[in-house]
Amino acid sequence: MDTMQSKLLKKLTAAHCKRANGRSSDFAIKGKTRIQTIAKGCAGIFAAFTLWQLAALLVDTQYFPSAWTIVKYSFGLLFEPTFIVHVYGTVQAMLAGLALAALIAVPAGLLLGRYPLAYRLTRLLVETLRPIPAVALAPLAILMFGLSERATISLVVWTSIWPILINSIYGMHNVDQLFCQTARTFGFGRWETLLKVELPSSAPFIATGIRIALSIALSVAIAGEMVAGSGQGLGGWILQESASGSLNPVYSATFISGLLGYAINMIMEYAEHRLFFWHTSFRKKKGEIH
Repeated sequence: MDTMQSKLLKKLTAAHCKRANGRSSDFAIKGKTRIQTIAKGCAGIFAAFTLWQLAALLVDTQYFPSAWTIVKYSFGLLFEPTFIVHVYGTVQAMLAGLALAALIAVPAGLLLGRYPLAYRLTRLLVETLRPIPAVALAPLAILMFGLSERATISLVVWTSIWPILINSIYGMHNVDQLFCQTARTFGFGRWETLLKVELPSSAPFIATGIRIALSIALSVAIAGEMVAGSGQGLGGWILQESASGSLNPVYSATFISGLLGYAINMIMEYAEHRLFFWHTSFRKKKGEIH
């Protein structure tokens, strides 16, 4: 009996050590791959910086300032209160437009994804309206709201609706019907099934749609402030500075808007992985490194 217990204990210990070694190995591989990814990204940025510096030597720096000049100027802008107010205005318009778009697109997407007949009836309309660019609607927005922040927000709403709507429909189409049938077997009504089964299953797809819409919304907000805005926001600030003839502020503001978009996307990706780690689309396969 003691011999059997000893063998069993040895087997359990060996299995535990094997799992622990496997986890350590996976962690080491992930850490190494992450470092390599960061190093490659830094190398790409350094190469682009070098090319920009060399290109600036060949052309007139009045129209094409060097990369180092733009980096220094951008750093200074980040401590300029007037500029920060304009950036805040752009972010505010972007988030307001995105929130309105989500309020419209998520319920509509759940409805169209839930009922195939509604989806078939509206599919052609959605596919026809979706490619219309926001800039083409700028004159209409100006007529309706004048040169104001509301005109910019309306353009952001128009652009942001589509990725959220499409992803909401796609999320509903991917709900496992076995879960819905199981919920009904346990006595769940239509609303309970929607709120407790279908909506949580669709949530990762909706979040992805919002993340895609967010990056588009930033560029549309800046463009909208240039075309239909009242001179406020990052777009208005870029227009005012370009009118003065100095291109350093224009290049720097463009550079900062790119960094802002990148930061927003990274925050959204991190939040998605934290909130929806349980979903199959966010699970990492064995050996797969992100």
